[in-house]
This record gives sequence, structure tokens and C-alpha cells, in this order.
Amino acid sequence: MENLSKEESLDALINDSVVMILQFGAVTCAPCKSIKQRIDLWSADHKNVKSRYIDIEEFPMIAEEHGIYSAPAILVFVEGRLTVRKAGYFSLDEVFMQIERYLGMLEE
Repeated sequence: MENLSKEESLDALINDSVVMILQFGAVTCAPCKSIKQRIDLWSADHKNVKSRYIDIEEFPMIAEEHGIYSAPAILVFVEGRLTVRKAGYFSLDEVFMQIERYLGMLEE
């Protein structure tokens, strides 16, 4: 998973992707590191899913714009629309199942 760069437009990334996973995290957040690794592994089998890691300490305004005030948090956009929002303690497997359901509907 790539870190969001200052040169990238988050809106363009979201709108130009079929599925975009945004993970909000912090350097001091151990669960964030684990989630990032799991998303990387899962994404290897889902080439049409893009993802970005957003450090809430580096990009506090972006986090605030999306209503993120703690880490870890995940937002999933499908065709530019927010479809999954999870924060704190959540099941990443459930998030992956939801994304796969959306992917299945898009293929039909």
C-alpha cells in the first residue's frame, strides 16, 4: 500500500478508481501496521482495488475532512461513493467480504 503523497489529489484518486481503500493510521499505532500489511496481502489478489495509507499526523486536515479523529480507520469507496466506514476495533475480514460483494455486483 502506498502512502498518500502531498502531490496526489485524494478526490481524483477516489473518483478514478473502481474501488479505493483509504487507511488512516499513525506511526505509533501498532494495529495500523498490521492492518496495512493485511491490506497489502489481500490487494495482491485484487488488482482492480487501489489503496492509500494516510498518516493522520502528517495529513490532519484530510483526516478531519473525512471525520477521522483516531486510528485505525478505514474508508472504502466504490465508484467514488463511500460504501464502508470502520474505525477503532473492527473485523478486516468483514471489510474484505463487503468489498468482494461490491466487486461481484460490478462484474454482473
